[in-house]
Amino acid sequence: MSEILNTATKIAKVIRCDPCEVRHKMRTGKWQFGRVILPDKKGGLYQYEATINEVAKYIDISREEAERRLAER
Repeated sequence: MSEILNTATKIAKVIRCDPCEVRHKMRTGKWQFGRVILPDKKGGLYQYEATINEVAKYIDISREEAERRLAER
């Protein structure tokens, strides 16, 4: 399993929230983990990434629990 969660959808799956909430809260700085990567050119898409450990620590769960949530369908 990859150490880095490289989409808002994967981060949302671990946190158990909507990907839109992840995008909004990471972009506005309300969530202090991970990185928001700005688009190269105007009109491009933002990218979101965080490590499994960052997300697990932020929501106070074990890494194993985060991996289990990520593997859920």
